[in-house]
Amino acid sequence: MRPHLGPRPRSSVRSAVRPVRGLGFIVVVVSVPVLAAATAGSQAGASLTGSGALAFNASLPAISSSYGSGDFGRWTVDGFGLPSYRYTLDQQTSPLAHQAELAGGTDAWSQVGNDRVKADAFNQGYTELWSQDRLAQWINQIDTAHRHLGGGFGYLNVDGKVISTLYDDRPPGAATERSFGVGYFDHSVKTAGIEADEVVYAPFGNDPVLLHDVHITDTSARSEAVSWFEYWDVNPYVQSSSQYRGLTAPAWSSASQTLSVGQLPLDGDTAPLSIFLSQIEGPTTAYTTSQSIFFGAGSVARPQAVADDRLGDTEAGPVPNGTEGTTLLSLQSRLKLAPGQSVNLRYAYGYGEPEAIAPVVAKYRRAQDPFATSEHRWAASLPKASFGTGRQWLAREFLWDAYLLRSATVDEQLCGEHTVTQGGYYQYEEGENWGTRSWLQYSVPLTYMDPDLARQTIIYSAQFQPQSTLQFPYGSTGLCRAYQLGQSDDFDFWFMWAAANYGLATRDLSFFDTPIRFYGSSSSASLWDHVKLAFLHQQSLLAPNGEYQALSLGDWSDLLPTYSGMTESDLVVAQCAYVYPELADVAQLRGDRAFASALRLAAARLLVTLRGQWTGNGWYARGLAGSQQLGGGVIWLEPQPWAILAGAPTSAQASTLVANIRRYLDGVGAPAVVHGPDRIGTSLSPARDDPGVKETTSLPGTGEGDNNAVYPGGTWYEPDGWLTWAYTALDGEVPGARLLAFDEYERSTLATHAAVYPDQWVGTTSVDDTCWSFYSSDPGRCGGVLGVTDYEGQNTEQPEWMVMDALDLAGVTSTLSGYRISPHFPFATFSVRFPIIGVSGRGHDLSGYVRPLAGGTLLLQVAVPRGAAGVTAEVDGTAVRPVVSAGWANLRVRAGAGQVVDWSVTW
Repeated sequence: MRPHLGPRPRSSVRSAVRPVRGLGFIVVVVSVPVLAAATAGSQAGASLTGSGALAFNASLPAISSSYGSGDFGRWTVDGFGLPSYRYTLDQQTSPLAHQAELAGGTDAWSQVGNDRVKADAFNQGYTELWSQDRLAQWINQIDTAHRHLGGGFGYLNVDGKVISTLYDDRPPGAATERSFGVGYFDHSVKTAGIEADEVVYAPFGNDPVLLHDVHITDTSARSEAVSWFEYWDVNPYVQSSSQYRGLTAPAWSSASQTLSVGQLPLDGDTAPLSIFLSQIEGPTTAYTTSQSIFFGAGSVARPQAVADDRLGDTEAGPVPNGTEGTTLLSLQSRLKLAPGQSVNLRYAYGYGEPEAIAPVVAKYRRAQDPFATSEHRWAASLPKASFGTGRQWLAREFLWDAYLLRSATVDEQLCGEHTVTQGGYYQYEEGENWGTRSWLQYSVPLTYMDPDLARQTIIYSAQFQPQSTLQFPYGSTGLCRAYQLGQSDDFDFWFMWAAANYGLATRDLSFFDTPIRFYGSSSSASLWDHVKLAFLHQQSLLAPNGEYQALSLGDWSDLLPTYSGMTESDLVVAQCAYVYPELADVAQLRGDRAFASALRLAAARLLVTLRGQWTGNGWYARGLAGSQQLGGGVIWLEPQPWAILAGAPTSAQASTLVANIRRYLDGVGAPAVVHGPDRIGTSLSPARDDPGVKETTSLPGTGEGDNNAVYPGGTWYEPDGWLTWAYTALDGEVPGARLLAFDEYERSTLATHAAVYPDQWVGTTSVDDTCWSFYSSDPGRCGGVLGVTDYEGQNTEQPEWMVMDALDLAGVTSTLSGYRISPHFPFATFSVRFPIIGVSGRGHDLSGYVRPLAGGTLLLQVAVPRGAAGVTAEVDGTAVRPVVSAGWANLRVRAGAGQVVDWSVTW
């Protein structure tokens, strides 16, 4: 969650598918619960190979379903088997296009990214490129009022007739298509005699470039003289300081058919990157870098240079800092097309050090079909899941969310590492990389998706730990500088959780020997020492009552001390009570027994404190406000999931707690005045007008939405992710827990939001971190915590937890002795496949694989249902005899570092 700050105003793929040190001992624990009624016909079998062993590979599950499409278009499956959203709404005429989150604006966009660049592709047809390599900035900020149109589209001159491929400027009667896909935006226009199909994509990997493929076809019965005018703007805007960045005079290289322009030093960036456009397939016959030459006396729909069929090889002059310039990059290709003939053009637009541009251009000039290559690599790398018949939409969403999470990665040069950002209005409107807790929690699912990205994210975060105060900053800003907003009492927890999760999941203990510098210092220490210092700092924040001091910002609920008077946090008590035993396991594996002992002792004391905060009304308190308990008369969601995960409640308390969450935060069985039940997620706060609420703290105008009993209110995707996980932990203890877990998971999907609120674009292909609650005046509305009306969606919280909670529902838990796998799906047939681990269920059979990054002995311990008979097992295709004891079938195998071990258990 993030604080309230003021806003800053601002203006279907249809073409052919073209060293880790070893360990001694690892245990894998696999629990096979008594499953609910089986669902037949799952797509899980599509991921099975050979004799039935599950495998992580490029095979994709069945995802064809239009459920959750909303009113703006339709979910489809593209030519690569990946999800694609075809946007069909006419934003020029449909009243649905006007979005409250954008103050009535009609723009709709979706994320196009790889491991380095981010771009927003718009329903209008243009694309806006973001860079965080040095300063956080737009490369080509869109400002239509001043003829800055982003890029990734073009103009045709067909025998003197001008055709724009922007949607609003299309010829009358033209047929258009617009599709947002995994790493790409496809848009086309077809009018009398000519068709142009364009794909803008961020090629899989780390190159700071967008590629633009243009496929032009003469659909007439006669030959046509055609000119294509490729359009990309250059309008660099540093978001955090609200400054236009100056430019040098552009330069043209006829040898490489490349236009390039340098940026001026600004805000401490003394080595700015250059911006370039290169034609890498097809002939360039002319160019211009001048907006005045390109548009002339014409309009956006009909630029004068296009009408004249001549760019004239003209160049713009330099632009000083602080000035919105008039530079653009446009290349012309003259073509002669016979009837039915097609031609392919390809362009590379991006940024980089001047000397690095030519190699990138040469790389993609050599590539035969970089778009197909990119999509195949996405298909191969993304985790996959199947959820049985009738849930193809959920398998589709899982793939899409995994893409959104991975493509939120940036590569910050001065930090020297990748990290995953929260995105949304925090990044793209405020221009700051908020916040530290976000990067670290994203590393948790990344550990299973791509361990290298998880390692880099943890190192990136550790670099911001100062040696003097040990207080992590709130976030980062350009040039790898700390962003200070205030002090929070939970940053150390997120750092320790990320470290513990990585260590247990991968067994890569040597990673913790990595030396990492302290922020603002030349001194460095091993990552393990950074982790131990985080523990010391966390414990230094303990108050006499046993809870953690809230400091100036509080915990995850930023500004809770300001809005609710909280002085001590029970949320962080619950979080640390959960993570300390995990981290103690890593310490024990590393042989650091003293630290392991200290962690376990601290966890035990925190658990006593937490259990003492069980209120007489049947939930855990939020904390203290001075000497008064905060939350005695009203339930706050935040601490409840973590208290469950820490093992605080008794069975009776757990049942009572779940009932109260359902009653007050989901509105199930509540009086009609609160308008329950909740249809998306679970609210952070009860309704202010709920007659069962005996305590309120939310002030008018604070928090998310309205009618909140306590600050901050709203339905937040992150704590709803915690709740899904917590419900899985109660499976077998609280009746119906697995049904509640899966229900929470489904209600937190984009598809559910689009099905419940089909007229809201935000919530269709992406969403903000929060939406209003079921009892609010506009329950379908999302975002708004910063008062921003210029940016919506693209926040990473929702996809993060959709990916992570699939692992939780599959029962994947890393422990001291290995991996515990205890599926909690309310059906028998499923599969979840990550590079590190996979689990598949089919009736009375569970199978899967593990791939720890360090080798050793693996003990697979499978909990079979009570009374199960005929328990058999295989490891790597060979039958083995399990030792069944106390309801567990034990298998012992050996694995090499990074090697896959397949297993199956049948009863």
